[in-house]
Amino acid sequence: MKSTAWHAIAMALKAEGVEYVFGLPGNPQNLIEDLVAHTDIKFVLVRNEPWAVSCAYAYARMSGRPGIVLTNPGPGTTNIVTGLLEATSGCVPVIAIANGVVECHDGMGAFQELDTMTLMKPVTKWAVRVNDTRKTNWVMQRAFSLARNGRPGAVYIEIPSDLGSEAVEMERDYRPHPGRHRTRPEARAVEAAAEIIASARRPLLLCGSGAVSAGAADAVRTLAEDTGIPVYATPGGRGIMAEDNPLFFGLVGLYFTEAGKHYYDSADLVISVGSRLEAFSTLSWSAFPEGAKFIQIDIDADTIAMNWRPEVAVVGDAALALEDLAATLKPRIDRQSRAARLEEIAAVRTPFLAATEEEASRHEKPIRPPQVLAAINRVFGRDTILVKENGGADLWCYYWPYYKVLDVGDCVPMAEQTAMGFGVTGTIGAKLACPDKKVVCVTGDGALQMAMMELATAAEWRCGVTWVVFNNQAFGWPQYTQVLKQQEFVATGFDVATDLVAVARAQGCEAIRVDDPDKVEDALEEALEANGQGIPMLLDVTIARHDYPPHFQAVHKTRLHD
Repeated sequence: MKSTAWHAIAMALKAEGVEYVFGLPGNPQNLIEDLVAHTDIKFVLVRNEPWAVSCAYAYARMSGRPGIVLTNPGPGTTNIVTGLLEATSGCVPVIAIANGVVECHDGMGAFQELDTMTLMKPVTKWAVRVNDTRKTNWVMQRAFSLARNGRPGAVYIEIPSDLGSEAVEMERDYRPHPGRHRTRPEARAVEAAAEIIASARRPLLLCGSGAVSAGAADAVRTLAEDTGIPVYATPGGRGIMAEDNPLFFGLVGLYFTEAGKHYYDSADLVISVGSRLEAFSTLSWSAFPEGAKFIQIDIDADTIAMNWRPEVAVVGDAALALEDLAATLKPRIDRQSRAARLEEIAAVRTPFLAATEEEASRHEKPIRPPQVLAAINRVFGRDTILVKENGGADLWCYYWPYYKVLDVGDCVPMAEQTAMGFGVTGTIGAKLACPDKKVVCVTGDGALQMAMMELATAAEWRCGVTWVVFNNQAFGWPQYTQVLKQQEFVATGFDVATDLVAVARAQGCEAIRVDDPDKVEDALEEALEANGQGIPMLLDVTIARHDYPPHFQAVHKTRLHD
C-alpha cells in the first residue's frame, strides 16, 4: 500500500500511543492534516519553537514516554537545538521531527537551507535525514527505541518537504518499538559492591536522573530502608524518593544544605546510581568525602570513571542493579549498625528540620523565599509536581527541606545546560502528562520574561498551573557576582519593571501581585482554586535581591578568593 512519509509518521505516532505533538507548523499539510484526519493525537501549538521542546521534555519526564516535537527548516530547526541539548543532557527521551529543505535543491542555495545533520549530531543520540521515504517506518521505530533505551535522550528526524508528500510503497508495515531493554549487571560486580557496602560504617546513596528514568524508586527505597543508608539526589535525580522520608538528605554539590553536607562529608562510601556526576552536582568534582570509597552504578558503560574512579563499577539497569544488590546484601545486614545509622541520621536531620521550619514561619518584608516554599507545601500538599527553573531567585526550591517533593516522581528538573525559560513552559507538558496532579513552577522574573509568551498556551489548553515568580527585577545570579566583587550593576538589572500581572492577565491567566508576607497563603489558596477550574495563575512575589541559601553564598565567596 502506498503512503506519504507524513501519513506514515502519523500512523507510527498513533501506534506508539502518542497523545500530544508540540510545535509550530509551517504548513499543516506536513503531518498536521494526517494527525487530524487519521488519529486522536492532539497538536499543541506553541508561540515559539524552543518551548515546544520544553513542553515535550516535561511531558516525557512525567510520563516516561518520548515527547514529540514538530518544527520547520532554517530558524525553526535552530530554535529547537537548545532544547534537544537539554533533553540529551538530562537523559529525557524527546523525538523532534522536522519538515526539511527540499531534496531536489539541497546544496544549491535552497530557501532556509542548513546543514542540519552537522548541527544536530552533537545534541542528539541520532540525527537522520530521510532521503528515501520508503524507510520512514524503520526510521520511526528506530527513533523510539534509541530515545528510550540505554542512556535516554533526543532524536532528530528530517523529512525533505518535496519527498514527504510523495506517495510511495513503504518497505515494511509499522510495528511499535519493543519498549525499554533492561540489562542486569554482572553477578561478580554486584557481589563486590555488596562486600564493600556491608563493611562500610557511613555509606550513602547518590541518585541521578538515570535512577528516575529506570523507575528505580522502589528499589532505592527498599535498599535504603533495609540498610539504613541515607539517600541524596542530584537535581536530575530529584523525585527518586518522597522527601519527607526520614532517610532523605537533600541535594548535593552546589545544592547542599547544612545537615546534608555535614553527613555527606563524613561518609566512608558513596554509591552513585544513574548519574554522570556533572560539575554542579560535585562542585567541579571537589565534593567527595575524604578517604571514602566509591561504587558507581550506571546503564551507560561510557559514563563509568568519566570523572571519579570507582572501586567497583556496576553496569546495568539501575532498578535491576539495586534489586540484585539488596538481595545480595540481605543476609549481611548488621541490625545494630543499621539502628546506629538511623539514630545518627535522625540526630542530624531533626534539629535542622526544626530550624528551617522556624525560619520559614517568620513573616518578613521583603518576603523571603523560605516562607513561600513552605506555604506551597502546605497549601498544595501531595500530588504536586514541582517544575524547576534556572536562575538565582528560584534556587531556594532546590535546597531541601525549604521545599519538599512529597511524592515519588513529582519533579521536573532542568538538566545541566540550565536553559532559562524551560521550567516556565515545561509546566504545560507536565500538566498534560498528569492532568490529575497539581503543577507549580518556581521561577525568577528573568527566566519568566524569556518565555512568557507561552502563558497564553497554558490558558488555551486550560492547564491549571501556578507560576510563583520570585521577583527581584534582575538577573540575580550574575548580579550577585558583581555584589561580591563590589562592582557597579551593569547589564544585570531591569530598570523598566515589566508588569507581570498585566502580562499574565492579557494572555488569559489570572495573576496576583504579592508584597505583603501575611497575604502569601491567601494568594496560594486562590491559585489552587483557580487551577482546579483549569485557569493558570501567576503570583508575582516581591523579594529582596541577593537573599540566597547559605551554601550557595559560601561556595561563591570561596570561589571569589580562589
